[in-house]
Amino acid sequence: MDESEERALQEFSELQDKVIGQAEYSSRVQQQERLLGIQRQRCILTKQELQAMPDQTIMYKSIGRAYFCSPKPDVLKELDDKAAQMEGDAKSLREQREALDKKMKDTEAQLRELIGQSPALARRLGAVKIQ
Repeated sequence: MDESEERALQEFSELQDKVIGQAEYSSRVQQQERLLGIQRQRCILTKQELQAMPDQTIMYKSIGRAYFCSPKPDVLKELDDKAAQMEGDAKSLREQREALDKKMKDTEAQLRELIGQSPALARRLGAVKIQ
C-alpha cells in the first residue's frame, strides 16, 4: 500500500469517527429536548389543575426536602416561569441539534468525496456502501 492510500484510509477513519461522535451527541441532545418537553407539559398540566382550585386553598411548594406554605398566585407564577424557561431551553437545544445535523451532513459529504477521489480506498472498503 502506498503513502496516498494510507493517508486516504487514515482520513476516512478520522471522518468516520467524527460522524459517529456527532450522531451520538445529536441523539443525546434530542433526548434532552424530549425530557424538557415532558417536564414543560407537566408544568402546564399542574398549573391547569391548580387554577381549578379555589383561591383560598392552602398550597405548598417544595424547596429541597421541605415544604413551605405559599399563596396560590405565587405557585402559578412559578409554574409559568418554569414552563417559559423550559421552552427557551428546548428552543436552544433544537437549534443546537439542527446545527449539529448540518455539520454531520457536511462530514458525510466529505466522506463521500474522499471515497470518490480515491478508487483504492473504495476498493479497500469493498462491500461497504455509503449512501
